[in-house]
Amino acid sequence: MILKELELKNFRNYDDLKLSFSNNVNIFYGNNAEGKTNILESIYFLAITKSHRTNIDKSLLKNDKLFSKIKGIVESNNNVNKFEILINSKGKSVKINNQTIKKISNYISKFNVIMFYPNDMELIKGNPSIRRKYLNIEIGQVNNKYLSLLNEYNILIKNRNEYIKNKLFKEIDLNYISTIDEQISKKGAQIIIIRNQYINKININTKNIYNNIFGNGELTIKYKTNIEIDNYELENIEKIFYNKLKNNIKRDNFLGMTYYGPHRDDLTFYIDDIEVKEQSSQGQQRIIVICMKLGEIEIIKENTKEYPILLLDDIFSELDENKKNNILKYLKKEIQTFITTTDINKISSNLLKNGNIYLIKNQNIIKKQ
Repeated sequence: MILKELELKNFRNYDDLKLSFSNNVNIFYGNNAEGKTNILESIYFLAITKSHRTNIDKSLLKNDKLFSKIKGIVESNNNVNKFEILINSKGKSVKINNQTIKKISNYISKFNVIMFYPNDMELIKGNPSIRRKYLNIEIGQVNNKYLSLLNEYNILIKNRNEYIKNKLFKEIDLNYISTIDEQISKKGAQIIIIRNQYINKININTKNIYNNIFGNGELTIKYKTNIEIDNYELENIEKIFYNKLKNNIKRDNFLGMTYYGPHRDDLTFYIDDIEVKEQSSQGQQRIIVICMKLGEIEIIKENTKEYPILLLDDIFSELDENKKNNILKYLKKEIQTFITTTDINKISSNLLKNGNIYLIKNQNIIKKQ
């Protein structure tokens, strides 16, 4: 998968920008706050329809502009497609080859990216909602039906929560709740199975990656759900989940929320069976996240028959040469890569000679090579 061209209008600090890229490596360097990360953010947003830095789309608009537009030409499986996202006061709209796509879930997965950025360590030390969001985005890139399923599940949970909130100290219609719980348990069971399968695949891919980069230890990611599953057969999960909902309706009614289900799932990270959240250094946490995302590359390749685009936002600055070189071994020539850095001297000479280099200064982008 190759991003051939990128065009920005009123995006972050850019009024009008049009860039073409190397199929191999594209390096953006310059001082902080010049707009390097904004370039990677725009590519990520064009693929995922979400920013990795904010949940407020309007904040992506430059100053007080009325709209922002991101356009890209992507070559994939010998086809060339034009992607476009418009952000304005009404929200956002997406197009592929000038055709409006009504459902975002039908847009996502057509253009795949993997991004590394400094705040990625929140995946380990942050709250569970961050890990769920990450999981949903990454699975959605290879399974757009999952996004539709997740949306349907969230609507059901919202309806259930609103109902039980309004029934505090009042009689609950058990027939009504039972009907909703049946739907929730069926869709929730499918979500749990898909998530569990995805994490299992990542673990297969990261089994040796962490050891090769860090030098010792085995990284394992464990998927945690709060409904105590004894096996991952669909009918079994549906039954267990439904009974959890049924048996805890009084508690949920008192809390005003649905306590059990995949909307409360989490991930935990282990090195040699020791949980790393509280005991690992920031450097080790960074390596763990990098390994996890490197493990995703092959999952996307397996599902789409092409490698995703890699976005590396200043990830090399805090790594020693040995770890940096070990990571670079996984950056295959077939993978188009975008890198930002404040110091061009910290980038491998092999990378420098194989791609385009851009200096960003005073909001101007100058192609140096």
